[in-house]
Amino acid sequence: MLKSEQIAMHFNLSQTYVGEYFKKHTGESLQQYITNYKLQLVETRLRYSDLRINEIAFELGFTDESHLNRIFKKHKGTTPSDFRKRSVNP
Repeated sequence: MLKSEQIAMHFNLSQTYVGEYFKKHTGESLQQYITNYKLQLVETRLRYSDLRINEIAFELGFTDESHLNRIFKKHKGTTPSDFRKRSVNP
């Protein structure tokens, strides 16, 4: 999964510099961007796949299902399970 350390290593730059550069040019931190991107991927998988939530968590680099649930609820205001239910049966 995408991590700021990998980006910094790829471009042979310090992680701090990459983070500052990204924020200066986008207005959000690199970590915020990565989290939002991963949550978009979670939403897509919840809508269009039959993967279990723990499988989605593993695939996208969350520590475990509980970690995914916590981050998803914090940013989306609902749990992945409730999001899936509402998306399948609008």
